[in-house]
Amino acid sequence: MKDLAGKVAVVTGGGGGIGKAIGTRFGQEGMKVVLADFDQELLDTAVAELRAQSFDVTGIFVDVTKLDSVEALRDATLDTYGAVHVLCNNAGIAVTGIGQIWEHEDPDWRWSLDVHLFGVIHGCATFVPPMLKSGEEAHIVNTVSSNGGIAPMPTSSTYAVAKGAVAMYSECLWAQLRTAESKIGVSILFPSGYTPGLLNTGIWNQRVRPPGYETQTPRPMRRGLDAFAQQLKDSGRDVQFTPLEEVADQVAVGIVNDQFWMLVEGAATDERIRARADSMMGRKHPDYLL
Repeated sequence: MKDLAGKVAVVTGGGGGIGKAIGTRFGQEGMKVVLADFDQELLDTAVAELRAQSFDVTGIFVDVTKLDSVEALRDATLDTYGAVHVLCNNAGIAVTGIGQIWEHEDPDWRWSLDVHLFGVIHGCATFVPPMLKSGEEAHIVNTVSSNGGIAPMPTSSTYAVAKGAVAMYSECLWAQLRTAESKIGVSILFPSGYTPGLLNTGIWNQRVRPPGYETQTPRPMRRGLDAFAQQLKDSGRDVQFTPLEEVADQVAVGIVNDQFWMLVEGAATDERIRARADSMMGRKHPDYLL
């Protein structure tokens, strides 16, 4: 897709963080943007901010864990704009399981898998058919993480397992769409693979579990971004913050260039990729995780 102007984009998790930054960049490209989010108040604020910049943007509530909610998002988008050319499956939540992996309860796993993995599954199952039917160029961007997409961070296993599954799903999706000779491109976005810094996304502010995901053992409140950054500073780490605009830029450029791996080059990232590959090729234990 060499020209984004005039195209229609849907971005889940669009009320804040990475999703809002992507929506803003799409607006700058002259696209028609649908921001979708579970937080109606956050969504309304984001839509107002983008409209204040004279962007053509619509906000639609969505719960990506529910197929019928994603279908309603599709129908509302087609009713409003008549087409969908770009889908960014970006909705995400924080780590849901604290402690040892064998101690996580089913709701810890289900919440992470429902949002991260089934959010992508629902998005593609719902939007790919009309994309194929239109015969136009289209593109799907699935947000993952180096934590799971490249190698897991063992202390955040629920998140890593879900993101790793999304990466594998995206590879299968790309191959099947190519075999079908479609005009739909696929990308995996690795936002945590950018310059060595923290990303100020909405998952840091997450506090309450939706109904149906309660655990028998109460989960501690998350520390928040400021507290986590301070912990890193106290340990002697140099803490930097990566502008979300960098991630949004990579998405726009990656779509135009039909780039599957939206993963910037860098010594730290390349080292993690190489360490995992070496472990597999050498049939060795994954000591790089320790």
